[in-house]
Amino acid sequence: MQKLTVFLSLLAVSLVGSLKDDEHAEWDVWGDGKTSSTTIVGLNVSIPFPPMATYRRVVWNAKGKEEEHLYRVCNGKNKKICGFWENVKTKKKVPSGPTTYNKKNKKLVIKNIRATDQATYYTGNKKKKFEVFVMNF
Repeated sequence: MQKLTVFLSLLAVSLVGSLKDDEHAEWDVWGDGKTSSTTIVGLNVSIPFPPMATYRRVVWNAKGKEEEHLYRVCNGKNKKICGFWENVKTKKKVPSGPTTYNKKNKKLVIKNIRATDQATYYTGNKKKKFEVFVMNF
């Protein structure tokens, strides 16, 4: 069992090393009805969502409490309040990998994902959801 654990750890480190060299590396598992993605810290993640003005996510903070965050897509008229995740209760910015919406591919994109970006993501109206699990090696 211990040998298997060591082997899997080495395999994961090798995978991370090879993927981090590719600046376009991302795991996009949309299709086949899947509603979740597992990724590694530092990679990019694409979440297939229809175009909306806002997106939401529910994360679990260090104290094990749920927090809801809001993301506003920039449209040229809302420069001061767009392009970042905001805690819904405190109205403060929360650290995150750079997030944008790709209109051409219809995907919410989080680059250089952090462990704290692990969450359940929703469209602004919460009609669609997508789980993102982040592994930290």
